[in-house]
Amino acid sequence: MPKQHAGGRLCRDRQTLRVHSRSLGALAAIGVVGSLLSLSARGAEEGFDGWSGAFQVLLRGVYLEPQNHGASQSAPQLHVDGGFYGELSAAWFMTPVLSMELSLGQVSSYDSRIEGGVAINSGPVKLMPNTWTLQYDFAPQSRLRPYVGVGLHYTGLSIHAPGSEVLTIEKSQQGWVLQAGADVRIARGWFANADVRYLGGLEPSVTVKEPAYTVSSDINPLLISAGFGFRW
Repeated sequence: MPKQHAGGRLCRDRQTLRVHSRSLGALAAIGVVGSLLSLSARGAEEGFDGWSGAFQVLLRGVYLEPQNHGASQSAPQLHVDGGFYGELSAAWFMTPVLSMELSLGQVSSYDSRIEGGVAINSGPVKLMPNTWTLQYDFAPQSRLRPYVGVGLHYTGLSIHAPGSEVLTIEKSQQGWVLQAGADVRIARGWFANADVRYLGGLEPSVTVKEPAYTVSSDINPLLISAGFGFRW
């Protein structure tokens, strides 16, 4: 009998603990909802425009302008033509003037050729430039917000030769980025953006297997872009 009494008491204690846990969880949920409602009401009273938010997303159209697309070299070198691609960016504002931006580029193809010595049509080169930059805003409260940035890039590459020559290119390249641009507020969190980035260190080696030799490249492009974004 004492054992049964103890077991029943233990069961009741567990049930009581569950009830208290549920009550505490409900109170915590009510507190979180209340806080969010309070913040929403405060934001409505102050007038939301998103210009002081901590996060933003941005959709850009980018023109990739290689450094060596029109050059002629005495030594064999890969030359890549320019072109457009799409890009999605996200930024986090750590302070009103300091932010980090991550930009992911669309995989796009660009015509290329090897010049110097015997010219070879090397076919389309596929590039996927991805950049991470630390930005500084000069006028965080102004309608026009110029900024500069510095950071790193990681660019994926591939090449597809149309003829009998078999070519390979380094699969990826890492390097540094310099950036300058400006945001222009439109209304209620929406803004327009213009941006220029220089990608340094994008100089992949290309191997021609028939006949076997290796050529250099000096792509190091400017990324000239414009787009629209939303900040909150």
